[in-house]
Amino acid sequence: MPRSSRPALPLLALVALLAPLAAPLAAQGDPAVRWLPGAATPGSAASGSAWQPLLQTSTLTLGRYRLAVGAVDPQQPHEQDEVYSVLSGKAKLSAGDSTRDVQAGDVVFVARRVAHRFHDVTEDLDVLVFFSAARPASGGMAGRPRPTEQTPYPESSQRGNARIFYWFGPGSAGQLAIDHGQPRWQPALAKWLDQPDGTRWRLGENFWTTLDTNLPLELGGVGIGVGQYYAVLQNTAEHGVELVLLDPQAIRERRLDAYQANATEGGLRIPLTREKLEVPAPRLRIELSIDEGSKDRGALRIEFGPYRLAAPLLLKPAR
Repeated sequence: MPRSSRPALPLLALVALLAPLAAPLAAQGDPAVRWLPGAATPGSAASGSAWQPLLQTSTLTLGRYRLAVGAVDPQQPHEQDEVYSVLSGKAKLSAGDSTRDVQAGDVVFVARRVAHRFHDVTEDLDVLVFFSAARPASGGMAGRPRPTEQTPYPESSQRGNARIFYWFGPGSAGQLAIDHGQPRWQPALAKWLDQPDGTRWRLGENFWTTLDTNLPLELGGVGIGVGQYYAVLQNTAEHGVELVLLDPQAIRERRLDAYQANATEGGLRIPLTREKLEVPAPRLRIELSIDEGSKDRGALRIEFGPYRLAAPLLLKPAR
């Protein structure tokens, strides 16, 4: 058949053919470095607004906030924590129950949902503003009276996730994912890792840390079957620090909260190595990695405060 007479592949059919190949590709991440030259930053008059956004990434938002002498600050409380760094000018800032003078060089932190505004601007005010994308935990039992009966407590918190997935063409050969709370490190928590008393720790905050896999694997040389597991830590004099994977069904039947991790029994015990970090991790961080040059071997790393716990990982995908 002559080339010119070949039937064209319909556009929708072409899209349907190519879509599976692109399905798992995530959007490009934030650039590692961004330059914001001062000459490219217009003044408030040019932008037509007191607020001028400069940068937005997956973890923070940066902008300039400018108020002229005598201007009224109309801002309302925000849903994110923020930091003000005063570049120039003079004014008063009321935040919560306090009011203070601010001028060039001052830095102020304001937590989310706290009412605040600038006022009495005596010199044109120019402020660099940082908004955090992190969402702190809220609700729960914190600050509430001790219950005298079964009481519901709504709660929300930001969680971390680590995942390894396989992909080629129309489908996946399997994946492994770990979902966890992100508690802030406190020195008092060191006892869980320094004292080998066999106590089990929930490895996170709020809800259980979960390991979910649809492929068999080995972690620390221990075989793990397809399924979902609740994860806790324990430290014993005989075996050292271990990751323990528990059957969720048994825990559901007993209605155990993650706070009751020490009431759990049994489970798959994964030996962990322990080392000190040069730079402490301010929050619990769990990572899954693949070794260079290997498709199926990698590692689990748990970093919290000054410690790194780790175990080798061997995945067994359905190729």
